[in-house]
Amino acid sequence: MKRFVLFFPALFAALFLSAQAPQGTPMGPAQSGRVKVLIDNDLCGDGDGLFHLVHQLLCTSADVRGIVGAHVGARSQAWEQTAGESAARNNAEISVSRAEEILELVGKAGSVTVRPGAPGPMTEEGVPVESEGARLIVEEARKASPERPLYLLFGGPLTDIASAWLMDPSISKNVILLWIGGQEYPFGHPFPPEHLRGNNLVEYNLRLDVKAARTVFNDSDLVLWQIPRDVYRQAMYSMAEIEDKIIPMGRIGAYLGSKLGGFARMADTYVLGDSPLCLISTLTTTFEPGAAGCFYETTAAPRITPEGLYDFSVPGREIIVYKTIDTRLLFGDMESRFRLQMRKDAAQ
Repeated sequence: MKRFVLFFPALFAALFLSAQAPQGTPMGPAQSGRVKVLIDNDLCGDGDGLFHLVHQLLCTSADVRGIVGAHVGARSQAWEQTAGESAARNNAEISVSRAEEILELVGKAGSVTVRPGAPGPMTEEGVPVESEGARLIVEEARKASPERPLYLLFGGPLTDIASAWLMDPSISKNVILLWIGGQEYPFGHPFPPEHLRGNNLVEYNLRLDVKAARTVFNDSDLVLWQIPRDVYRQAMYSMAEIEDKIIPMGRIGAYLGSKLGGFARMADTYVLGDSPLCLISTLTTTFEPGAAGCFYETTAAPRITPEGLYDFSVPGREIIVYKTIDTRLLFGDMESRFRLQMRKDAAQ
């Protein structure tokens, strides 16, 4: 009988503790109120960044402190010409115009500071590309604290955070960097067979600015939560779902549908690869905030080689690398928020 009596308090304690610290959830500093986020993304490239930005702005628990328009490297000029954009503007400025369009779309025009980031990648390691966007990151990071950190949501190259850190290394104590980028890890999904993957051993966002990635991984002390290629590709949506669920969603659906190029419409699927930024930063548990449905590995950061590859021979500081994401919550919440905004627009 004594064993029976002792068993239940122990069982209750175990269940209570497991509820307080869900497996696979990075437990950040205690938060009160809304989570502070700053978004840096190449909004003039693939449409996934636009989906993420609309979703992020509609989340009531997100205090969006700023939006920085990022570059998309040398590839952008041809893309912008096909999209009918002026060749006189650099792609960071075009990203700014996209952000301003979306702020107007969701009824928040003028309420969030929007600045252009670097017009292109770093040309020399250790030398920042100073921009309005990098200065905004420094400014907002200084207003944050270790207790109320600023979540930097990066969906493209790391140019602006590498530059901001070089401009003021002290900001690292006040920020958490979430980055969509980098190739697979040994504990992640295996690479596709060689005849399918081509020569893309280096993931796209990393490849956009290898020097910036080397600054962040090799030199900085930034807290880094990485969502690598095999994980952000889990955020796969079908084109049939976009046609059926998203495009009919009033002004939001029409806008997002108009930004999907002809190549995307030829496929059956579309990767909303930037959307996990909203999931991990904002769609968290109420107490001891964490993305409870997402799992990660705490690992030593690899060094980034000049070619953009991982070098595990000299391990760096510990970082978090995500292994799975909760697509049920991510897409369910996105669709509902778009639908609720459509109803709000219709009632006005």
